[in-house]
Order: sequence, then C-alpha cells, then structure tokens
Amino acid sequence: MQHSARKRILISEPQAFRQRSYYPYMWAILKSYCERKTDLAPWTQWLPPIYQKDDPQTLLQPFRDSPPDVLGLSCYTWNWELQCRIARLIKLRYPRCIVVAGGPHPDYKDPDFFRKYPFIDMVAVRDGEITFSRILAKLIREELSFRDVPGLYLAGTNGGGHIHTGPTEVPLEFDHSPYLDQSGYFEMLKASSGSMSFDVIWETNRGCPYSCNFCDWGSNTMSKVRKFDMERVKAEIDWFAHMKVNAIMLTDANFGILPRDLEIADILNEARSKRGHPKFVHYSPAKNNPDRTVELAKKFVASGISPVHPFAIQHTNVGVLAAADRANISADKQRQIAKAVVTEHIPTLVQLIIGIPGDTYDLWKTCLTDLMDWGLHDNYQIFNYTLLPNAPAAEKSFRAEWQIETITRDIPQEGTGQRPKDDTDALTRVDIIVRSKSYSRQDWVRMKIYAAFIRALHNRSLTRLIAMYLHFTHGVGYRDFYDRIIEDYFGKSSLYQTLTEHFARFLNTESAFEDLEFDRLGNPLYVEPSQWLFLQICCDFDTRFEELEAFLLKCFPQASNLAGAVHYQRNLIVAPSFGQKKDRSFNTDFDWIRYFEKAATLTQYEPLAEPAAIPRSVIEVLDDLSEFEGSPENPRDRRLAWVELVREVRRTLNTNFQRLRIRTNSGAKLAT
Repeated sequence: MQHSARKRILISEPQAFRQRSYYPYMWAILKSYCERKTDLAPWTQWLPPIYQKDDPQTLLQPFRDSPPDVLGLSCYTWNWELQCRIARLIKLRYPRCIVVAGGPHPDYKDPDFFRKYPFIDMVAVRDGEITFSRILAKLIREELSFRDVPGLYLAGTNGGGHIHTGPTEVPLEFDHSPYLDQSGYFEMLKASSGSMSFDVIWETNRGCPYSCNFCDWGSNTMSKVRKFDMERVKAEIDWFAHMKVNAIMLTDANFGILPRDLEIADILNEARSKRGHPKFVHYSPAKNNPDRTVELAKKFVASGISPVHPFAIQHTNVGVLAAADRANISADKQRQIAKAVVTEHIPTLVQLIIGIPGDTYDLWKTCLTDLMDWGLHDNYQIFNYTLLPNAPAAEKSFRAEWQIETITRDIPQEGTGQRPKDDTDALTRVDIIVRSKSYSRQDWVRMKIYAAFIRALHNRSLTRLIAMYLHFTHGVGYRDFYDRIIEDYFGKSSLYQTLTEHFARFLNTESAFEDLEFDRLGNPLYVEPSQWLFLQICCDFDTRFEELEAFLLKCFPQASNLAGAVHYQRNLIVAPSFGQKKDRSFNTDFDWIRYFEKAATLTQYEPLAEPAAIPRSVIEVLDDLSEFEGSPENPRDRRLAWVELVREVRRTLNTNFQRLRIRTNSGAKLAT
C-alpha cells in the first residue's frame, strides 16, 4: 500500500512544577518502541516533546512551522487541565491533527466524554506502546478508521456515547532502554538547560496485584508483575549516574515484591557511592513482604539514597481497609515492618487517606493513635480521598452504595510546602470525598482538625515526649491523651475555632484553598493546616506551654514527674523564644535522654519505670545554633531566622534539638 509523507508526532507530558523537571519518559518509551519493534521509522518525524509546565501558547510556539499530524497526551491529575488547553488549541489551529489521550486520568468510561472533550479523538487505555504504534501505522497509510485497533475508546455515532475497540495488547518483554535509545536528545537537553538539573521517572517492572478502590493505577493494571530485563535495569542505573540525575521517581507499584529488588537496591547504592548520583530514590515499598521490605529500607537509609522508609498504610482499621478493597494488604504485616524499622532506628513516613468511605470520626482518631502504639511517631502524610476518574470508587454503583458526596477544589501538589499568597502554579484541581454514609460533612471537618493537631503536636514533637512518658510510665493511652488535649484544651481555643471556620469555608466555597495564610512575621505565606498550627503555637510559645502544663497537671495528677517531662519537652523545641545564646543548656533532675531513647524503640506497650534520678544536672544542646546568631535586640529578626529553619526541616519534621548530653553535678559528662 502506498505510504503518505512522514507524519509529525508531538508528545505532551508536562510535569507538575515549573521549578522541577523530569526527562520526558513517555516520549522516549513510544519513540523507542516504534523504532525498535516496528518498521515505521522512515515514515515518522518525532517533534521535541512538551515536558514543562507553561502557557499553551508558549508551549506550542516552537511548532508553528512544523504542525503535528498526531498529538499524544500523557494525562495525570496534575496536568489534565493543561493538556486539555493544549489539545483545544491544537485542534483550533490544525483541525486535521489526530489527538490521542492516554494515561490514567481521561474518564473514558463516561458516555459523554467525547461531547465534553470534542478536541480529543480517542483514548488509549493501559500500556500505550503497541496501541500507539498501530495508530501511527494507520495514519501513515492514510486510514482514518481506528475501530480495528484494540485498546481504544472512540466517539460513538455522531459523537454520542463511545465505542470500545477491545482489550489492550500490552508488551511482555522490556529488553531495551528508552533512556539509552534517546540518549542523544537527553544529552542535548541537559547541555542546553544550563544549571537546571533533571530527575527521572523509572520503572523496573509493570503490574500490581492489588485493586484498591481509591487507585486508578493498580485497579486498571491489576495483573501479573512483568519484569524488565535485568541488563536494561543495570544499564539505566549506569546512565543515571553518567547524567548526574538528582532524583529517581521509581514507579514500580510495589518495590521489593521481587527477590531481585534487593540486588537493584545494591546497584543503586553502589552508583551513588562511587559516582555521587543518583542522589535520591522515591519509591513505593511492597506491602506484604516484611523481611524483604525491611532489608530494602536498611540498605537505602544506610546509604542516604532514601532517608525515610515510606509506609502506604492508608488506615489501621480492618473494616475501613476492607471498604477500600484493601483487605488483602495485611495490617499485621505492616506492623511487623514497623517493629523492624523502629528497632533499626529507621526514620519513617506514614501515608494515610482521610475520608475513606466506611471511616468515622472515632475510627479516624484511633487510626492516628494506633500508629503511635506501633512505634511510628515521625511523620504522617495525610491525603484527601480524591475521586480519580478511573478508580473503582468513581463507579456509580460504589458512589450510590456509600452515598458519596464530593467537592471540586484546587489543592497544592504534595511537596509544595509553603508558597507565596499569589502563587497558584502548583495547584491541582481534584474531586474530594467529603461525605459518605459512615460520616457527615461535619465529621469530615472534625477529622481534618484532629489530623492537623496530631501532625502539629505529635509529629513535630510539641507534645510527643509528654505523651510517651504518660503512656509508658502511667498507662495513659495515646488516644486518651490527645482527646483531652485536642478536644478539651484546644477545643475551646481560637485556634480550633479558626480551623473549624476554615474547613467549613473550604467545604462551601469553590474558590477556597485548603492551606491557610500565616502572616504574623511579615511576608505572608500559605501553609498547610498542621504547619499553620505549629507556627501559631510557637509564636505564643511561653504562654501556650504554661497553660498546657497547668492543664496536664490537673488531668494527670498521678504522674509524679509530669512537670519534669513538660519542662524537658519544652526546652527541646526549636522555638523563636529560646534566645540568642550560641550555647544552650537547661537544668534537670532526671535522665530523660536515656528514658526517651528506650521509649522510642518500643513498638507495643511496655511499662517503663520513672527516669533515673540525677539531681541538679544540666542537659547541654550540641546542635548547631548558628542560624540564630544576630542582634539580640531585634526579636523580629530572630523569629524570621526561626521560620527559615522551620522551612529547612519541614520534610523530616525534626523540630526538636537532636544532639544532647548530660553534665552531672559532679562535672561528669554522660554519653548521649
């Protein structure tokens, strides 16, 4: 059959942030597959891909003299709105261009999809390599009917409804590397980008054995895990080191599910040790392989390539997990992993979802304090239950069964942190579940407030050590402790009232943001609620702690050394009121250092005696306090320096001094 002229192909995969760039991986995957596995190369011209976030007019400017014949959109939550604007503009300028949408976000199951998005011609589902190459082959032959290409959703008759062309054929062999195949382009991109560094999206396998209903990933790819060729994996790690890649976003759904993943971890660590790159790996660990998962965590934390171990727990209650179709991920095995990593002193990051249908305010509070019982105290990363279009939870039957109500809001991408008031660059529009038959909108507000206080008070260790002392030495449950502080003490405060009004406004006002404005030190910032709480409490630090101490002494009169525990916790917090002294120390009558070292290793309740007495001793802080040097006459400067420090530590949430030593009244210095 006679072929047409070469078809120009434009792939669009803009990332979430302007200030952070990934090498365009989807472009490389599709181009390499066509060049390796088909005979289409002489008939195709691959235009430079769109990989940055910007205005569509700016992004399409380079293609005015070389308009695309086919536009491929790699669509995710964070770029869907921008992709639609790009596609709309392309269709306006070049009506004959075929627009193919892929990725997990396009809601192809909606019969009205093609009416809502008339600038999209078809949606390719699941893996795109084979499907996209068949689309190109049809276009090269000037054939414009695609009903015989499996794996597509097409507009129905007269644009109404849709047509599914059959199951997608997916690759089973992954024997070549898109990064190495397209290395010439990536080298040019790096050379032309000046000092800008690139991260990479990386996969060593595809597939997920789970089908959690909140996920548009495993639920749509649930299948046997397909391994990539090990020689490809090794070659790509070597290439990452050669290209001085800063960070790897490892997209394996369950890294550690395969025995060979331990070898891959060793190769990554060796590359970092010998060549300095890649510096970081972000990964999702296997959920049901405790021994291998712990071994991976030990390897990564020891090398520094992943300084925390992530736990995708979502919830601790078995019934709530079952409602999320996550019952096949064992909470007992998660607790085994928690026990092992806490024993090994491995920092953790716990990922939770707030608002799972089946949850309640009471179960949510217990979930948060269960984690403390497991020995996980450091960092609870709490996500709203966002209703992704192709997740099982978006099905009408599920929504009806659970009486789901959602709101549509712009929220910051994870990792954005503080942002200037008018900076909306990292905002993403999502649908958030705020009511189900198991909880009301008012319950959702209370869950959000409780979570914000737990993250501010416990994760950031404003009250963590006090809670641990009362728990292990006086049998006070974490749930009882935080119910009293949050609901009884703070529940009557202006802080609680402000959060109540804030989340109510977020529920009822479409233009509202979830983060809050903090403006007490000039240069207003928008920060997430728990950080806003932390900053507010610390700005009134002395008053708050005096009131809190009086409240706790009244609540727990049986705790003989409670005042000492409060004093110790108060003096460890990096707060703007501690003064300008370069050297810091405070008095103590008890060996709190060793007491809390022991408590921090416990992953279940075990009674602890009162800390050992060391009368009239001094605890010396050995942390570097140079950030606070400056004019002691200007407290505002000191507070601004403190805010800068909080910015630096917000990822690990280490807002307490870490390096401590006791000097006894005899002058002896005890080891920390």
